[in-house]
Amino acid sequence: MSTEGHSVAIVEDHGALRIFLRDVLQQRGWNVTGVAGTAESGAELVLATAPDVAVVDLHLASEGGGEGLIRRLAEAEAQTKVVVFTATTDPTELKGVLEAGADGIVLKEGGLPELIDGLDAVTRGERYVSPSLG
Repeated sequence: MSTEGHSVAIVEDHGALRIFLRDVLQQRGWNVTGVAGTAESGAELVLATAPDVAVVDLHLASEGGGEGLIRRLAEAEAQTKVVVFTATTDPTELKGVLEAGADGIVLKEGGLPELIDGLDAVTRGERYVSPSLG
């Protein structure tokens, strides 16, 4: 799928991963509207730049974490799709983010190829859940 014209914000609390994702997605043609390391700064970024999609770490080291950020964006009626990028496989947590309004869940163990698949799917209007979550 062509990513030309698609924009993405990255909300990840691990600095090295945040910068890696920014650089790789830019190289793949995504317009990165910004990066943030907390739920609070992530909400500000997404609401200010209105990207097509936001990549959100579930376990952000801030109040409410990724699920809190997703709920805040839903309450603000943001049009941005949300892909949760996480290492957790806890069914209760994953169900919670989908109920909060996430459009996709990508396990970090699936790596960059799976993240790209998830981003492509949600920009087409589909819901995406990592195949290993079955």
